[in-house]
Amino acid sequence: MAIRKINHSRRFLSKKTTSVSKIGFSDIVEFNYNSDNIYDKRPIVFVLNIKSKVLNGINISYLKESVIENLLEEKDFKKLRYYSLYEKAFRTYKVSNISMTKLIEYETLPQRKQRLKVERENKL
Repeated sequence: MAIRKINHSRRFLSKKTTSVSKIGFSDIVEFNYNSDNIYDKRPIVFVLNIKSKVLNGINISYLKESVIENLLEEKDFKKLRYYSLYEKAFRTYKVSNISMTKLIEYETLPQRKQRLKVERENKL
């Protein structure tokens, strides 16, 4: 069964250019991925770890927003509490095939509620 991609760009607060060597656990990054037989050439990935030229992560383009909220609360990549929810989106990427890496600041639901509340108060 084909997995449908979900566009989460409305939740992005900012994108900053970075390098693969500067990213780590819980960072959300977007990059160009150049390899044979791939579907997603610009994945948006929650980074689990980078080990021996391989980036392990969860491609959030295949997850619903409620599942991403759970993912952002994770504290240890070796003990993911809700791994069964993310398992279908787990991916590995060769670092040598990654280019144009951007670090994404992702707006969580509580942050969004607070921002909208402040915007409403400012209109009054």
